[in-house]
Amino acid sequence: MEKPRMLRTLLVGVGGRGEWALRLAVPACGFRPVALCDVKADALDGARAATGLGESACFRDLGTALRSVEADCVILCAPTHLHRPLTEECVSAGLAVLVEKGMAPSWEEACALVRFVAGHDAKVAVAQNYRYQAAEQAIAAMVRGTDPAHPFGQPDLVIYAQPRVRPEPRHMTYPFASVWDMSCHHFDTLLSWLGPIESLTAQAWGARWSAYEHPNNTTAHLIFRNGTRVHYLHAQDAARASLRVEVHGEKGAAVLSDGVFTVNERPRKNFGENPETLVPLENDSGETGVLRDFHAWVTGRTEPGISARQNLETMAVCQMMVLSIEEGRTVRRDELPQPE
Repeated sequence: MEKPRMLRTLLVGVGGRGEWALRLAVPACGFRPVALCDVKADALDGARAATGLGESACFRDLGTALRSVEADCVILCAPTHLHRPLTEECVSAGLAVLVEKGMAPSWEEACALVRFVAGHDAKVAVAQNYRYQAAEQAIAAMVRGTDPAHPFGQPDLVIYAQPRVRPEPRHMTYPFASVWDMSCHHFDTLLSWLGPIESLTAQAWGARWSAYEHPNNTTAHLIFRNGTRVHYLHAQDAARASLRVEVHGEKGAAVLSDGVFTVNERPRKNFGENPETLVPLENDSGETGVLRDFHAWVTGRTEPGISARQNLETMAVCQMMVLSIEEGRTVRRDELPQPE
């Protein structure tokens, strides 16, 4: 097997969520970390231990790191509200960027970032790892008809619910942070399954005990251009975390419930049931798929669905959610212009 071209990689934001890049962006995948950058000294200490890099490869300031290190790309795992300015700084230095989700904390910033990237003819991708996870990939194959064992055809109904336990706001203090930071994952996955969205109707609320300044629980009804309806729920104030996804098509259903994935044929009588078949899931990492497609793009192959340009559709759904909640109405995709 041909060895992948090695990309000299600057890792920015190496604590918390940035741990995955320390673990997976390694030479075996075509990435060779050459420097670390974080505002927190303890995060840098942990990253040094994980990578074996010395103190001279550690930086507390991104500008200094970019001037001091020869690199091919950046993996950026900073908080969402910093994504645009830090990505633009890296692009201005001539580097390809893989930035954590969500791409930006608002539609305006997302559009501005995509314009900036296009103006510099740069390669920027977003680490939308959910679409690469095993169950999500299996559902994609069923919906697209590429899984001969479980061909569903076009889904009619999708139920997507993820209550989460996040009682501490931390950096998620800006309006609709849960939408721009987390719902973007869900919307990106739905777009990868179902194609373009047509309209969305949403509501938001905060629990009585919530520590969030802004409502951070949302529910929505989405209609896709192919006719599929999606009932969506995401809550940060939940008292128990869970993930349940149901995909109902003409020939059967697929249900993901807290890591257990089953399928069944559609019953043909009222209240009927057909045996559920357990579908084994590979023990994979969604971030591995992200890195594979980003590496392929940087080294000259196809633009992936997670490129900043294509991820703007995910940001559009987030903006539709925000507008629907703020204005109390159904919002259509064609209301949002594309960036010039």
